[in-house]
Amino acid sequence: MSKYMLLKMFLLMTFLSASGTQAASVSRANGYDQLVDAFDAAWVRVVNSGKYRGIIQGFPEPIPGVIDASDYILNQADCLPNPEVTPFPVKPRGRFAKILASGQIRRGYVAGAPWFVSSGASTSDWFNNGMYGSSILDDILIEILKEISENYGIPPIEITSTEIPFPFNTTSALQDGIFGTSLNRFSDTYEMFEFVMQPGVTVDLIDQFNAKGGESENLRRLKGRRATCTIVSSGQFIHVPVASTFSISSIDDLRANANIKICTGNLSTQTANQYFPENEVITKREFDIKECYEAIRDGDADVFFNSLPKNPPPEMVGVIGAPIFQPSVDAKIVAGTPYWFKGEGVRCKAVAIPGPFNFGTFRECVKKV
Repeated sequence: MSKYMLLKMFLLMTFLSASGTQAASVSRANGYDQLVDAFDAAWVRVVNSGKYRGIIQGFPEPIPGVIDASDYILNQADCLPNPEVTPFPVKPRGRFAKILASGQIRRGYVAGAPWFVSSGASTSDWFNNGMYGSSILDDILIEILKEISENYGIPPIEITSTEIPFPFNTTSALQDGIFGTSLNRFSDTYEMFEFVMQPGVTVDLIDQFNAKGGESENLRRLKGRRATCTIVSSGQFIHVPVASTFSISSIDDLRANANIKICTGNLSTQTANQYFPENEVITKREFDIKECYEAIRDGDADVFFNSLPKNPPPEMVGVIGAPIFQPSVDAKIVAGTPYWFKGEGVRCKAVAIPGPFNFGTFRECVKKV
């Protein structure tokens, strides 16, 4: 690591330590519980009206003809679509009242490659940033906000999006602001290696890119934030090359052989690491489909683990000589994503040692007893 980068890391840690002290003195804001209730109320109405299914069925895939969204996106019924038992909050207060009054809500997101660059080479393309600029996740959020604004008789709520840069400190983004170093070469917001510090609550919600079952900044997400109903879920699948010397017909076959190297992407890396602790898990973070094809072709990985039951042909994502795959193996694991809001009793601070994953973090959040 260069002296320049060491200096920048030192300066970042100094800034983060100071901001952590500032954030600790800020009292808990009211209204976030009402935000969750309002999103849940809107969501069950989107499902009940059939708009949810219409969005899924109308999504133009990044590579047409490979697989339809209705084949891999699941609706987890942890909030049944019964509007009568899921009312909107009365007497809005705190941050929720301010959102209704201003007509604006602040969304945090993690930027990826634009659709015209990735073109189906990333698993996330099949949920967001499609080939034609369409987005299942954006369309769902728009419908939810429309339900909220119509219930309270206000104009449509506008979304202000704020990028959460590498190393993707999504819990502290809700708790005390945006911190980190942007390493995303596709970002239009930050330059590469630029330190980012926006202390204070800079986002109201985290979009659907963090599953309920994961962890962020050394804290289980469900302990560090407020979560809505599960909005979108998907299965987890094992893709085995036709010529593989390994016989894999279930998740247990993969768990039983620690010699099998697993390639995966951002959407499945925590699942793979925790379900297969004895196996080497190789995570490709930009174009996981394309890069995992190449890793298996070159002998660096043995199987591909992701959330699609069928992947696009290698030549359609620009890979030559990649292996042909057997029919996928259903791992019988379902990962679901909610919307995330500021949690109670959580304090985030700067840490000097990145972890726990190889992409690191500069923040660590703890739940106060």
